[in-house]
Amino acid sequence: MVFIFPIETGAQRAIVACGIVFSVLPALVVGLRVLARRKANRSLDTSDYLIITSGVLVVVYQGVAISSVLAGGVGYHVSDIEDRFGVKSGAALFVKHLIAIQVLWAVTLGLCRISIIHLFTKIFVVQSFIVVAKATYGLIILWAMAAILSAFLLCHPFEFNWDKSIGGGVCGNPMVSWVVTGVLNMISDLIILIMPMPYLLGLKLSWPKRLGLAATFGIGILTCVVSIIRVVMITRIDFNDITYTVPHTVLFSALEPCVAVTLACVIILRPLFGGQYSPDGTATFSSPSADAMARNVDRSRHFKPLNDDSSETRLRPEEVGYQATVAKSPEPFKEFGSLGDTGGLEMGSISIKHEWTVEEEPRPRTAGAEG
Repeated sequence: MVFIFPIETGAQRAIVACGIVFSVLPALVVGLRVLARRKANRSLDTSDYLIITSGVLVVVYQGVAISSVLAGGVGYHVSDIEDRFGVKSGAALFVKHLIAIQVLWAVTLGLCRISIIHLFTKIFVVQSFIVVAKATYGLIILWAMAAILSAFLLCHPFEFNWDKSIGGGVCGNPMVSWVVTGVLNMISDLIILIMPMPYLLGLKLSWPKRLGLAATFGIGILTCVVSIIRVVMITRIDFNDITYTVPHTVLFSALEPCVAVTLACVIILRPLFGGQYSPDGTATFSSPSADAMARNVDRSRHFKPLNDDSSETRLRPEEVGYQATVAKSPEPFKEFGSLGDTGGLEMGSISIKHEWTVEEEPRPRTAGAEG
């Protein structure tokens, strides 16, 4: 029968309380994401299913973290576990929890990041971005595999992780393994954070609007901050008294996937705050008046008359017609201009087609020329 440890320290209370909050919060925002999709008349796609799976794993993760306190003895010295509570196996049960925590941490973050990148590829349908996204896919998958394999291959035989009485057992340095995977984790966070910024800042919008969009997509910086704090906490673990020195690492390791899933959903909750959407999932916007469009026309794009009497034809300025379409596209286009009239973009992206009318007219003849 598993011994249940009493909750006596502040660190233990923090892990249990945060575990409950960190379970409810991602479940709530994932539910709101699904609701936003339905309100916008959009069906769930791959990014949604990935984030739903990641959200479920976050809840499982928090359950394991709470169990590490109640059954694993987190918050107590290893000597107290053995002498005060009479658990002769010491930190063995916690080490088993720790392996499960490491695997869940890697899988949850990996799925969440792939979901974010997949969503980005539907918004930033530019070939250069797609190439970067595919490379980032590979980096995240390799990172997740390395983190998972390190949990199972650190000690040989595997049982030597928690049973040091096994003869001939050997373990690598867990501090190095955790710090390396933690640093690679931070790098992947930064890559995902930076990826959309050049495209957002390059939009033909006013600077306040561009900065507002960058801030919206840049809230992922919070995940980077949590990652940095987590790595710092790892360096403070004493593996000879791991249950007493690990609580802060467990806490921030539990916080990171919760924040990642929450922020991945927040950026697409816009339909919940109003707006109208057609049955096919496209957003509808009020069209500006003709006068407003005329004021915003870039006059440098007009054709100008040719001061050349030798030409049989002359160009004269015509009104520039703009046609904007908003639609979903199942496939990213290779370059601008290949969408045609029926193509479109996901997530309300806008394709603007400029059209000019050029008419050929005979040059007016002078009286002398007619004679």
